[in-house]
Amino acid sequence: MTVRWKSPYINSCFISLALFTTACHVDREASVRTDPEVREVRCDSSGYFIDNLCEDEKEYLDWAAAFPEYPEFGDLDQQALRTVTKETLDPDKAAALFYQRGIQVPRNRAFYEYLNRKEKVLREQLPDYSDRNVLFAVVPGMFYKDNPTIGADGAQIRRLAAQLGLKQDLVEVEQTGTVAENAQFICDYVKSRTDVNAIILASVSKGSGDIKKALQICGEDPGFQKVIGWFNIGGINKGTLLINEIENHWNYKLEARSYFCWNGYDWDGFLSMRAGPDAPLNFEIDIPDHILLINVIAVPIYRFVTERAKPYWLHLAQFGPNDGMSLLADLTIPEGITWLSWRNDHYFRNAIPESKMQAFIVYILEQQNNRY
Repeated sequence: MTVRWKSPYINSCFISLALFTTACHVDREASVRTDPEVREVRCDSSGYFIDNLCEDEKEYLDWAAAFPEYPEFGDLDQQALRTVTKETLDPDKAAALFYQRGIQVPRNRAFYEYLNRKEKVLREQLPDYSDRNVLFAVVPGMFYKDNPTIGADGAQIRRLAAQLGLKQDLVEVEQTGTVAENAQFICDYVKSRTDVNAIILASVSKGSGDIKKALQICGEDPGFQKVIGWFNIGGINKGTLLINEIENHWNYKLEARSYFCWNGYDWDGFLSMRAGPDAPLNFEIDIPDHILLINVIAVPIYRFVTERAKPYWLHLAQFGPNDGMSLLADLTIPEGITWLSWRNDHYFRNAIPESKMQAFIVYILEQQNNRY
């Protein structure tokens, strides 16, 4: 297979300020647009747990594998990834380094290998967990009611959970509520589900921040003991610098606030997802022992970034590799298993096979079998 691509040129000044308003962002197309100035590459190999690996991708990942600095995944904090980006003038190299180091973590690598085996089994026959009385509950992302086409309501993964015999539900938090308000809603929701033996929480985008805050508030409460897993997809765990940039720029702030006011959205909820020392999500997460976390992080290089995410990806590139919404370094949660979705940005438009997504759920059920 041969594809065509264009490599971006990033000079020492990086990308100039390219923030679009929130209104533009939520209405943009979630597709990848082909540029006419392209290079042909073959995509007929595999490696690094990637099928149909293209020549340019392999070049990046081979470079990362040979790069001597930051040998451990845990070494790649904000400063390290920003340094790599500045020194190489290429956030794609920093993204490749993040991915390559991530798949070398023994626990993560074992999980990749498990998925490869389990996918084949699930394609032949799905197990039926209906007698276990387990609930799969999705905490959605921002604008999930008003912008359902992007998938922030987790409709697909809820359908796949139902096929496994799990009960499924949408935790109907306020779509632009503050993380504190939504966290309390989640605490109350979990406490109210006395009808089930166990709960797997899933989160999409902002829903991750809501669950993180809920764990801080009620994670050790007796009612939360029935939560056996957290499937975190593209989670905004530490806030995003994009909100700070909008808040600190009078023109973008005016336009964004007008958009929120016009649609009846909660501006405080938007600000609660900011990054920085005084941000509501600026604390280390403490995962209770009874919860198995699988953290799914999108790792795109430039040519896979969707039109919807591209303006934000370009702006964040000056700070380091990102998924089009958050810096990659801010998406990690050391206590869990990390699965890195190469080629995807924050909107996951490069489809993940349904059998693989179901394997994520089955893994939690198998590993936590003694807890329900």
